[in-house]
Amino acid sequence: MSLLVDSVSGVDVALAVAGPGARAFAFLIDFAFRAILALAWYALAASIYNRHLTLRPPDDAGAIWFTFVVGPALVIFFLYHIVLEVLMRGRTPGKRLASVVIVARDGATAGTGALLVRNLFRVVDSLPLMYGVGLLSSIFSTDHVRIGDLAAGTLLVYDDRDAHLPTQSGERAMLWAAADERAHRLGRGRALDAADANQIVDDYRLLAHDLERARRRAPGSAEREYLEGAYARAHATLYHGSWNALAAFVSFFRDQLPAVVRWLQPYILWVALLFVVSVLTGGWMVHTYPALIRLFASPELIATVERGELWTHSLLNVVPSSVLSLQILTNNIVVSVFAYCAGFLFGLGTFYIVGLNGLTLGAVFAFTAQHGLDGELFEFVMAHGWVEISALCLSGAAGAAVGDALIRPNTPRRADAFRAAALKSGKLLFACALLLVGTGLIEGYISPDPRFNFTMRVCIGVGYWIFMLALLRGWLFHGARRTEPVVT
Repeated sequence: MSLLVDSVSGVDVALAVAGPGARAFAFLIDFAFRAILALAWYALAASIYNRHLTLRPPDDAGAIWFTFVVGPALVIFFLYHIVLEVLMRGRTPGKRLASVVIVARDGATAGTGALLVRNLFRVVDSLPLMYGVGLLSSIFSTDHVRIGDLAAGTLLVYDDRDAHLPTQSGERAMLWAAADERAHRLGRGRALDAADANQIVDDYRLLAHDLERARRRAPGSAEREYLEGAYARAHATLYHGSWNALAAFVSFFRDQLPAVVRWLQPYILWVALLFVVSVLTGGWMVHTYPALIRLFASPELIATVERGELWTHSLLNVVPSSVLSLQILTNNIVVSVFAYCAGFLFGLGTFYIVGLNGLTLGAVFAFTAQHGLDGELFEFVMAHGWVEISALCLSGAAGAAVGDALIRPNTPRRADAFRAAALKSGKLLFACALLLVGTGLIEGYISPDPRFNFTMRVCIGVGYWIFMLALLRGWLFHGARRTEPVVT
């Protein structure tokens, strides 16, 4: 199917929307690529580390093993789509072989923020198994989009970059080829200067004029098919502003992130209140009915506390700090992403995740208090808990905003309200992920280490929380020079 998009030239851009088959084909190829790359890195790094051809982890596997062997392999596998889609402007090797590309709904090149939000919602599309939700959504939705596309305002369209000119010759065909080549070159991410911008505008007008004639005179010709693709590529290139990494980074933390936090303040307050009430409720439940702890804690944790010990005492001795830090970081980010994306269920999923975490925390504290260990647990969480709990509430607030947009849309179409809320609130998830990297390191290296006394933990926890506040309010980049983006 084709989707017509308005254009300033007066000639609509026809986007050939890719169906579920093309999506599945591209995904399977990308899955094979990322699995092969991750395994190849692991095999090579493990062989170098062990100094002989073996893939088994050594008995004394420590920080170096997990930092240079396991860590990069996991990064390759899980960040494959995010990194490549941003660097390749909506493409991956699988999409390239399937001749498809991600674009915005107006036909422009998809922005970095939209690509990140699109990938965040993979946690919803991948449910319950092998992208079941995403597949059903792409089959039954009008534009064959999955939930991530709805949130990001993107489409997967055919992009036959290998299409050849019709077998005719002449000056006009040479102009088309030159225009298409410029669109290819400039679409790879290079910023447009004045000369490039003027030239692509001229190309755009040329292709629009000739495409309109071809649509009227030869609608089924190879000439028209070629011009449709060339015109769509020129449109995507033209409607993509120049991008400077440093300027975008500073602008994000100085202007965009504080604006999002201000917008989310009511949601942050309500989610924080929900978390506090959940903690108190969980504590009351276990204090009143001690047997209920089995609903919130594992048998191993319960047995350890009943012996008069905290499960945290042996963490540093049993699990290397690098492994512990990686496990904690992964868990925290997954919980935050789920708290955000679960807002798609009209906010109910977000409230469930935030409430369950609050109930669990309150129940565990009440259980340890019954055995005189609550003070030790409080000391353990003091260094990392401030920011870790704050990041959960912030992610929940972003998810609540998405749910509120679905319940009370402020636009005629509910999908438009959902998209606007997801794109805006999703920026907060990037900051939360960065902050959780720090909490993972603190919880893996500092919290289990008895060499850090209570005063040191308080200073680390409060200091990192103040840093988080400064980051979210834009104070760290307040003095950075403002630069206006150049839009072509």
